[in-house]
Amino acid sequence: MTRGWSPIRRRSPSQVGTTCTPKHTSQAVGELRGIGRSIANPLLLIRPLQRREAVSSSSMEGTYTTLSDLFLFEAGLADAGKREDNREVLNYVRALSEAIRQLDELPISSRLLRNAHGVLLDGVARHRGASVEAGELKRDQNWIGGTGRIETARFIPPPPPEAADALDELTRYINRPDRDGTPPLVDAALAHYQFETIHPFSDGNGRVGRMLITLMLMESQVLSQPLLYMSPWFERHKDRYIDLMFEVSRRGDWLPWISFFLEAVSASAVSTIKVVERLQDLQAQYRLRVQTAGRSALLPRIIDLAFERPAMTVTDIAQYIGVTYQAASKNVAALVKAGIATEIGSHPKIVVFGEIMETLRGAD
Repeated sequence: MTRGWSPIRRRSPSQVGTTCTPKHTSQAVGELRGIGRSIANPLLLIRPLQRREAVSSSSMEGTYTTLSDLFLFEAGLADAGKREDNREVLNYVRALSEAIRQLDELPISSRLLRNAHGVLLDGVARHRGASVEAGELKRDQNWIGGTGRIETARFIPPPPPEAADALDELTRYINRPDRDGTPPLVDAALAHYQFETIHPFSDGNGRVGRMLITLMLMESQVLSQPLLYMSPWFERHKDRYIDLMFEVSRRGDWLPWISFFLEAVSASAVSTIKVVERLQDLQAQYRLRVQTAGRSALLPRIIDLAFERPAMTVTDIAQYIGVTYQAASKNVAALVKAGIATEIGSHPKIVVFGEIMETLRGAD
């Protein structure tokens, strides 16, 4: 059990070393960055990848849905999975997207992170024994692990008054002018650990802390597009993820944690590259299948839209591509006949692009 909390002080960030970043990590991230620059419409990838991230990050905190159910729920199928869990996962997507947008206006700060937390828990009922207010720092002492009592806790973060100061100190570290030569990926590892150590909110700390990784990589221009999401990898290695952060707090054992984090970066970048390649191959196959004489010029536009939104109503399709309902319905019928799409439900009827969902779901 770790009593109390451990700020970054046992070993200064500059002493952690800059040789921890393996070449393959930088190469994988660089390749992913290049892909982001080469895509005409990055939303075709960003939108589904953010939802994949939201599903995994939320699952780690006990909120469960599937990527398919999330797409279907978002398209209007009310009985796709648990309504409350889907709504909370969509809140994660909204919070992350809004935080990325706010980087143009705000530095990574307590205000930005509180804004993200406010969106994350907006309208979400919580029953975890503490007073949880969306967008507000904790007012009661929280703890991690154990059997529901602080006496059995595995780790006790700083109390509320100290947590507010510690969060401000962390954001000052993130925004320091010279960065003391610390590689941005190592910086992100340090900051993520520190945020989870502070645990500044009564709930939602894991999810906001994982959003912080994306925000730091965007702010430091490691990525020009938000394409790298690590929660699916963290979810598969959850025990190591948690244990190594505890070892930093307990022993100041930084290097295993940083090595693990960099492994997560590399594996996640490689996984995302594979997703992109599979989606691009599938998109090319679909385009080839509809490029026959007499086929509508709208079909390639609907196919492109499907990679951004793999589940939609005909009304959605008509609105997004700017055509009448009748025109959209006629073209959807052609895609169904070609085996590219299916229709499920009735009120509303949802157009589903199952191979796209399967490619995203089975990307790892």
